[in-house]
Amino acid sequence: MLKTFRKDHTTLGLILGALGPVLGFLIFYLLKFLPHGESLGDYLHLFSSHHFLIPKVMSLSLLMNAITFFFYTQYHKDLTAKGILIVTLIYAVIILIFKL
Repeated sequence: MLKTFRKDHTTLGLILGALGPVLGFLIFYLLKFLPHGESLGDYLHLFSSHHFLIPKVMSLSLLMNAITFFFYTQYHKDLTAKGILIVTLIYAVIILIFKL
């Protein structure tokens, strides 16, 4: 499994770039809402009733991509970093659309 993460492929970067914000979203829930006894369903319902929160939390979730991108550039895995950057830019466009 770890051998897969050591490879330098754009596809790996696209997958990591797509999963990073999801992981960041869940970490945000675990740190901010779970200690107050909020369920994951309540957390998700919050976004359906308060649309202005979506771009803010998505932006915070993208920090996982920044960390992953930094890690892969430090180890000169440029193709993987390129894939992460592509997905991050797509997320950024989606965030801008939500802000409009």
